Amino acid sequence: MLHSPCPIGPFSIRYNNRLWLLVQTAPDHTLERRPVGPRFVSFAALFYGSLTVAAMLWSGLRSLDLRLVGHSVTWSVLLGALTTCVTVALGLLAFRLLPVLRQIAAELAPRLVDGASYTGLALVSVFSGVGEETFFRGAIQQEFGIVAASLVFGLIHVGPERRYLVWTVWAVLAGFLFGVLYNVTGGLLAPILAHSTHNAATLLLWKRSRKGWGNRTGS
Repeated sequence: MLHSPCPIGPFSIRYNNRLWLLVQTAPDHTLERRPVGPRFVSFAALFYGSLTVAAMLWSGLRSLDLRLVGHSVTWSVLLGALTTCVTVALGLLAFRLLPVLRQIAAELAPRLVDGASYTGLALVSVFSGVGEETFFRGAIQQEFGIVAASLVFGLIHVGPERRYLVWTVWAVLAGFLFGVLYNVTGGLLAPILAHSTHNAATLLLWKRSRKGWGNRTGS
């Protein structure tokens, strides 16, 4: 469960991430709690805002060029939108092909999307896109390169059990793709747009697919 070790070769990763307490499947009598309610949205704004500030301070101290708009606003928007279409389509395909993803989604939905508002999910998506892209692409990637930034980005997306490694691998690939967007466009606008809209589309589609679930189960 949350504290069980995951063996990888001669090493062992002990999943002990307290953040997962916010989204893990809860007993039936607590399913009506809203982890993505106003308090969670406020926490997300504070957390990802802090990441943005940290990236700005890092960039200032290291004389890094932290640019929002790169070579072209139009080019950044188009590439960001196209990337979103591709990643969302691949995510839906993976969901259909991989039973483990459907199992994880069913377990997490009661605490993550069933009780959340569409507005709350959209806001958290935007906050995460801005904060993570500013920090990982704007600071870490400029400092250490796209490979290091993508690997670290994937490592922060480690779930509580070994089966969540599919999510970690997806995060590494997505981080690399966002890094390519940053390099091609020369600014943060494209990766922020792609990251935020991918998260929003995924969560809102997930929420929509669960519509009426509570009434059918009587929760």
